[in-house]
Amino acid sequence: MEQNGRKAVRYLYFAGNLVVRVVGSAIFLLLAWYSFWYTQYMLPGGRELPVDVRDSGSRNLMGLAVAAGIMAGLLLVEKYMDSRRQAVLRRWALAATLLWIAGAGIWWLSSSAHVPVGDQAFIYGGASYFIEGDYGFLDTGAYFAMHPYQLGLTAFCELLFRVAGAYNYRAFQILNLILAVGSVYLGYRVLAEMTRSTAALLAYDILMIGCLPLIFYTPWVYGDIPSIFFALLAEWMLLRYLAEHRKRHLAILALSLALAMLVRKNSLILLVAAGLTVLLHALLHRDRRILITFLLALALSYGSYEAIYKMYEIRSGIEHDDGLPIIAWVTMGMMENYGRYGWYNDYLKELYFRVVEGDKRAMAKYAEQDLEERLRAFGDDREYAELFLKQKLLSQWNEPLYQALYFNAESPEAEGGPARGSLAAGLHGEHYFKALAVCDRWQMIVYAGMLCYFLLAVRKDSNILQHTLAVTMIGGFLFSIIYEAKARYIFPYYVFMFPYAAMGFRLAAGYGAVLVRRCLKGRRAAGTRKDRKAR
Repeated sequence: MEQNGRKAVRYLYFAGNLVVRVVGSAIFLLLAWYSFWYTQYMLPGGRELPVDVRDSGSRNLMGLAVAAGIMAGLLLVEKYMDSRRQAVLRRWALAATLLWIAGAGIWWLSSSAHVPVGDQAFIYGGASYFIEGDYGFLDTGAYFAMHPYQLGLTAFCELLFRVAGAYNYRAFQILNLILAVGSVYLGYRVLAEMTRSTAALLAYDILMIGCLPLIFYTPWVYGDIPSIFFALLAEWMLLRYLAEHRKRHLAILALSLALAMLVRKNSLILLVAAGLTVLLHALLHRDRRILITFLLALALSYGSYEAIYKMYEIRSGIEHDDGLPIIAWVTMGMMENYGRYGWYNDYLKELYFRVVEGDKRAMAKYAEQDLEERLRAFGDDREYAELFLKQKLLSQWNEPLYQALYFNAESPEAEGGPARGSLAAGLHGEHYFKALAVCDRWQMIVYAGMLCYFLLAVRKDSNILQHTLAVTMIGGFLFSIIYEAKARYIFPYYVFMFPYAAMGFRLAAGYGAVLVRRCLKGRRAAGTRKDRKAR
């Protein structure tokens, strides 16, 4: 009986890896294909209107050829350089990459003139008001009453401002830069746990140098970069635990998952992905400790939110509000507005303030009816449904900058800013398309690397915990189908891809090298046979 149970668990584990491989390969085959032929972008300073243009196939082909050539060179380094020199090279390459990210980030923060607006302003402004004892943002119909999930990040921001001073959004931007550099390092550590290949680790360094959205997002006063940092830290701790089975790794893992959730509620997708991979691992290896750790992380994630809600409730005397119904966001994600498929529009505000006049139960019913109407429209016109789905996905996943320059444009009210004619100023003007072209090539190469990873690294018996962030990407892709569309939401997944893409390229290059050797061996054998016949 026990043996049958073990066999069933093993089959379940194999099935989990198979699903990850098939679904991940299908997703990134689609993304790599469209990234090769098309590009979506939006100009800084305008409306969130994605522009769909035909890409240069010849340039992308050249980009892939260059990437293959570099990978072949890295394989030669790995094969012929002695291990001591390889270790030195890896250290220096990583140091150079970290210095580049730090230096470019410092330049961008000091050169650009971005003042937080919109959601950013409510968060850093709300944190500052709370420090001063003003809780107006919690009143009925105010920002946090409609978006209570932002209170986790606001509490994080308030804690920072109690040290650095209220309204000091520069402190958050500097923290972003530190965590961006830290994220690059953590991505390297994640890859180093998966492989000791010098070629893969050097490929990661090269790829990260071209991750310009990470630099451009450093002024963004939001939870994106902090959540990336904590997610990568969680993945590293998972892999370190597998290697050493130390309790401290589990403790940091639980805390990292909770903090990722705290600063960005969308990290729930990471939490679900971690839950699935941890469960399969725990069942196969009978590892209760890691399962208990995940349950602790889950409790910390939701407990911290409840504690924060209660804290602000006590401090303000204002009862906690559950916020806008989720179904209203889903309904909006199914709407088209002047060529914007599933992107934000005024549907929520119109429904809340004018139609239902603040009645959230009525809002949920209206949204449900509107959603049913949209689904009927999709069912009646399959061609339109396919067009809608295609455009919604590509406007998010095929935007090479992930709105990094769009959202971090110069603010008219900012003091100082880049000098006229400078590179920083030009990135919002005449140099924008140059940056877009670089990121376009990079995105296509990274997507190709991810395809290689899912095809070659995900096996039926491979370590499923290694794939936790890859499963998170799959979850993010599926979530982006139904929820509000925005290319910025994809940015964290893009950063997660880099260690996996480097691993994918290393495996593909290894298989390629084997095929080349076999071909050369076959030719030499054929030549020998001809010589013998001639004799």
